[in-house]
Amino acid sequence: MHFIGVGGISMSALIKIARRLGAVTSGSDREDSPRLASLGEEGYDVYVGVRPEVAAAADLVVYTAAIPSDHPERLAAKCETSRAEFLARISELFDKTVAVAGTHGKTTVSAMIASVLASSGRGFSAHIGGIARNFGSNIFLSGREIFVTEACEYKDSFLALTPDIGIVLNAEIDHGDYFADEESVYESFRAFLSRISPGGTAVLGEGVAEKLGLSSLEGVRICAYGDEFISEDAEGGGFYLRVAGDSPKYFTTTAKGRHNRINAAVAARTAMLLGVPEDRIRMGLAGFLGVKRRYERVGRTARGAEVIEDYAHHPSEIAAVTDVAREETTGRLIVVFEPHTYSRTATLFKEFSEVLAEADVLVMLPTYSAREVPADGLDAKTLFCATKAREKYYFSRYDDVKGWLDRITDRRDTVLLLGAGSIEKLAESFRTTSRP
Repeated sequence: MHFIGVGGISMSALIKIARRLGAVTSGSDREDSPRLASLGEEGYDVYVGVRPEVAAAADLVVYTAAIPSDHPERLAAKCETSRAEFLARISELFDKTVAVAGTHGKTTVSAMIASVLASSGRGFSAHIGGIARNFGSNIFLSGREIFVTEACEYKDSFLALTPDIGIVLNAEIDHGDYFADEESVYESFRAFLSRISPGGTAVLGEGVAEKLGLSSLEGVRICAYGDEFISEDAEGGGFYLRVAGDSPKYFTTTAKGRHNRINAAVAARTAMLLGVPEDRIRMGLAGFLGVKRRYERVGRTARGAEVIEDYAHHPSEIAAVTDVAREETTGRLIVVFEPHTYSRTATLFKEFSEVLAEADVLVMLPTYSAREVPADGLDAKTLFCATKAREKYYFSRYDDVKGWLDRITDRRDTVLLLGAGSIEKLAESFRTTSRP
């Protein structure tokens, strides 16, 4: 099997699953990345660039939604399938599939559910869109009873799945290069929920049932936050989970913020539906170590300011992360943001400019283009000029930002490095310099 776009977080997990199941694998990507390098270090045959002869020798070529039909390796393939279809094939090997969808929080909730299942001793496997610290990986393979996977709405990829439990955490427009408006997003999430197996369950996050206009699904039970279950904040960062007809149950999680307490409540309710005992759910949530690049404390500047990295690249995600950081800092909140794709910037331009203006100091980096070109939307400089932050700076090089932050911060400040692209290279520079 040959994987095109293997440096992506999902594809890097799928190539590992394929090899664990016995396939001979190879993979390619258009540029080098830490994930590609890590695969190489683990002994995978991966490379940067295009080698049609490698794809031609494979029995099956798997490609991501970002790979065009005229890509030379796709043209050379004897047989090909999309990432979404391949993931669906994998899920069919398991007795039950739990698919976690939503605009935000998929990775955290998938990892939380996996942590709980690991505590329960159940035979399960997981395909996670980030490095779960409990496992040190984006996959976990220990049995075929339950398969936990993220379900991405981009280009309707999640419609290939037929889950037994389908989760929708929230629903907002994010991929403006595919969805025309909010209603088209809602339509896709409704279609995803309609694919739940008969006798299965739809678990809906806060406000989702109302947004999607869902009161029933034929042959499927709806378990909605605010209706069948709800969480209430408790002292010490914990929460009470109240399930209709039952007494409240107390849980704790180390994940920061109200949004993560709701995420934990969804994970706990899902685990209950899977028959996990309450004490094992409590143990799994309390022992959840988080996900890399999700409010991850990576080090300090030369003058002692704490540096936190987060994958946030949507206005709602930025708002949630900055709220948590604002509660913790006694000095300035310095936000370093790398916009992710031109189309997303254009679609959510007003929302980005408003939420970024809340920073005490805003630092903007060039757009991480991913699959796009500037003509697909608006660039970082346009957003920078429109954002009315108290104090703002634009840098074109990561090295310049690192040196500047080392000079201007003090121990009371908090630095947030936000974005889903190569801003992780800047975070890595703080990990290196902060080590004793």
